[in-house]
Amino acid sequence: MNRNYLISINQLADFSKATDAKKRRIIRQQKEPNKFMVAYYQLAKARMKKTIENHGDLEPILNGMADLLSRKPEKVRQISDKVVSLEAMKRFINLKLPDLLCNVPHEVIKKPKFKSIFLNGVEIIISPDVIIRLELDGKKYLGAVKIHISKNNVFDNLQSRYISTLLFKYLKEVIAKDDEEVLDSLCLSIDVFGDSIISVPNNFSDTVNDIEMICDEVKTVWNAA
Repeated sequence: MNRNYLISINQLADFSKATDAKKRRIIRQQKEPNKFMVAYYQLAKARMKKTIENHGDLEPILNGMADLLSRKPEKVRQISDKVVSLEAMKRFINLKLPDLLCNVPHEVIKKPKFKSIFLNGVEIIISPDVIIRLELDGKKYLGAVKIHISKNNVFDNLQSRYISTLLFKYLKEVIAKDDEEVLDSLCLSIDVFGDSIISVPNNFSDTVNDIEMICDEVKTVWNAA
């Protein structure tokens, strides 16, 4: 029996609401990743990350939109990528990022050594898009953001809460030093096409229990797929 259970944070959120057939597809994809699969919306996501890192400055987004508008894609995939990326960046502009993210100086933590946590025997790859460290009243705090861009697969509030909860656990268990606290209000799941920014829920422990049950199902499907 395979004990190397592995799933990415967004795929876990997807898995939580998927049909049985889609759950099997998700697990097969985790077991045998397609090395030639091209990631969509790379420019859009990179510009969103830069805007968050730069305290909400929209210049990277606006420059990204201008860059995309100047391109003349020929392949169907590239045309679709351009159209959806432009819409995603327009939507991102209308999202209200938290004041703490925009108005308090912070440093960005780049390329952490470990990108996963283990929960109920499953390795969950977190890989936050942005991790920040800031100081308030002499105390150091951490926050993290995960961005989801999918026009046809919008995450609902519950799925987004799973993501923000896992971001919190990751920062707490992997990144935070002894003198640092994790701010639940700055562990953010951003769903661009859902027009939502969701932080850690009040019922944190219940949400962790729910995720543990999802991990149990991941293992069950993994062993059957």
